[in-house]
Amino acid sequence: MPEPTIRILEESVASKIAAGEVIERPASVIKELVENSIDAGARAIEVEVEEGGRRLLRVRDDGCGMSAQDAVLAMQRHATSKISRAEELFSITSLGFRGEALPSIAAVSHFEMITRAASVEVGLRLAAQGGVISEVEEAGAPVGTTISVSGLFYNTPARLKFLRSQGTEFAHIAELINRFSFSHHPISFLLKHNGREVLRRPAGPSMKESLARALGRENVEKMIEVSFNSPLMSVSGFISPPEQSRSTRAQQYFFINRRWIRSRSLTHALEEAYHTLLPLHRYPVAVLLIALEPSFVDVNVHPTKAEVRFSREGEIYQALKHALQQALSQGGLEAAPGGISPAAVPLAAAPDQGRLLASPPRAARAPFSPPPSPAAPLHPALHPRSAGERAHFRALAQLRETYILAEGEDGLLVVDQHRAHERVLYEEFMRGLENHNNQSQPLLTPLTIQLGAREAAVLQESLEELRAVGFDLEEFGADAFLLRAVPVAFLKKEPVRLLTEIVEDMAASPNPQIQSRRERALITMSCKAAVKAGDALAPEEMERLLIALSGASRPYTCPHGRPTVMTISNFELDRKFHR
Repeated sequence: MPEPTIRILEESVASKIAAGEVIERPASVIKELVENSIDAGARAIEVEVEEGGRRLLRVRDDGCGMSAQDAVLAMQRHATSKISRAEELFSITSLGFRGEALPSIAAVSHFEMITRAASVEVGLRLAAQGGVISEVEEAGAPVGTTISVSGLFYNTPARLKFLRSQGTEFAHIAELINRFSFSHHPISFLLKHNGREVLRRPAGPSMKESLARALGRENVEKMIEVSFNSPLMSVSGFISPPEQSRSTRAQQYFFINRRWIRSRSLTHALEEAYHTLLPLHRYPVAVLLIALEPSFVDVNVHPTKAEVRFSREGEIYQALKHALQQALSQGGLEAAPGGISPAAVPLAAAPDQGRLLASPPRAARAPFSPPPSPAAPLHPALHPRSAGERAHFRALAQLRETYILAEGEDGLLVVDQHRAHERVLYEEFMRGLENHNNQSQPLLTPLTIQLGAREAAVLQESLEELRAVGFDLEEFGADAFLLRAVPVAFLKKEPVRLLTEIVEDMAASPNPQIQSRRERALITMSCKAAVKAGDALAPEEMERLLIALSGASRPYTCPHGRPTVMTISNFELDRKFHR
């Protein structure tokens, strides 16, 4: 009889597979432990992290604690105090309910738990290695629970090698604690990294106070409050006016019954509420707490519990959109159907007969300063024939305030003005960095930058790179920095907004193909400082940009790798017209 090909996995292997579903990175451990602390009724939660979580993760709470018997049972898979019957899966009210967190964490770490319930005088210390309990003993402890996790993924090296830098991993943890403070403001949170206090969120009477500490009081005072009730759902929270929009969705937070979730439907409802109030690729800030009947939402879709399904998705979408439109209208803002809201963009002066501008006036832009042309000849369509010779092209016109049309020896050039300027600025910044001569301009008065916890951690990690390219920055309390000088290219921009967007982009979408923080910072800086699609350029500005591009070492792509120029050859033009 042949040997069976189907076999039962050993418990050690099965536990590691289960851990892989729940524990993706250090922040996953903190998420599971903090959720358990909240469910345990904690009023104060302290999180300690060392080396981004590689060395140590510790969560201490003053919740109800556990008896010795419960503590041992909690280390078994599928053991939970949150549910007892299958029907309860469709009316979840707690944060943690799967009964997999502790055994999954312990399976891939050195694990220690010290806990005491209020009903007993002596606590319990439990230690486990790789999911196997190694020690159980009495211990003196206050009421509550402290869990320490060290050597995360020590026995799963394949997962360990995929961890990012300690700064990146800690940024995920900081963002996580920020989210908890928004949705559970009556609880105080303290976060330490390598022995240093990084984030403190005292318990507050309202979500607005938590937001003020995280996003800056001035920013939050300008935000629009949302308060909406219907038989289906209630919505509370804050959304930003159009002038506080961001370049990414990183500061959009949705909570269903105080659980942070991701939802394309809710994101779309938010952005539809701002339809015509924001230009393309600008996104509102939003922190929204949505209360629903638990049976309307299925939080059991994925082990991390971040993705959900709605049983009445269309109705929920429309209700949220209506709630946000109502808040915007009460705040004096209303989307104009099929048009552009007068409140969204300034009206230009009379010479162009009231044309609406989506960008600052031309006088506010820094002039182009072409870099020296390289000595080596490059592509003849764009570059000078020999060193020092002017490129053989002539700027003709600007198409849709996005493309520059130019006549060259070989035909018609169509140049994307934003991508071309990105390439020029990127190479200018890179040369300045390599030659240690990036020019910066001191500000008359230092400016304060208030960031979210995740963005603050990314900026802290990237201070050296940003200083090297001309930003003079120093820490100024938790999540805040002082800006004393900016690169010359940013002088006539809004430095605080642009630097904030640079850091948000770096935090939200790190590109694994980019090898260093320095390169990522330079690419994002170039993008933010470059002219945009929709910026009107004078003929001499178009000419200067083309000359500058002709001097670039890689003129045919922007730093993101997208094309900057397209050529329609004379031969092709003649063929199209049957010449």
